[in-house]
Amino acid sequence: MAAVAGAAGVTRQTVYQQFDGKLELLDACIDFALTAGEGGAVRALADYRAMGVGDRDARIVAGSAWLRGAHERSARIQNVLDQAAVTDDEAAARLRVREQNRWDEVRHAVSLILGATPDDETVDTVWVLASRRTYLMLVDGRGWTPERWQTWFATHVHAAVGTN
Repeated sequence: MAAVAGAAGVTRQTVYQQFDGKLELLDACIDFALTAGEGGAVRALADYRAMGVGDRDARIVAGSAWLRGAHERSARIQNVLDQAAVTDDEAAARLRVREQNRWDEVRHAVSLILGATPDDETVDTVWVLASRRTYLMLVDGRGWTPERWQTWFATHVHAAVGTN
């Protein structure tokens, strides 16, 4: 927290006035990254809403582009929470809530793409494909470009949701 305060040019007390602790600060950083610094709800972002416009192919392309950007901005930050959850019960509880929220967001995104409510198995499939862990394994671990990941993701989402 001292390093954060120093980087922001404020006192540590000022940081603690805004955030109760490191996990709350981490949550705020994740949310900021997911919304590209715009704040508010992810669903309100224009590039997110694009998943509901056009034919199914255009919707999948929009979804894969949005998710690629979200991963580029937030996957490494969210990975800090993943690592903390291994040894910290509070972080593990926060991660469980975030993962349930991510599942709900995937359900909503797939609903936009399909124009209908998807079944749980379809949501589970896309939820696994959309995982930041998978993104990081392929991009950081295997050296894929984000563009290659986006193409891979869109191909697999096409297979998971079928054609229109």
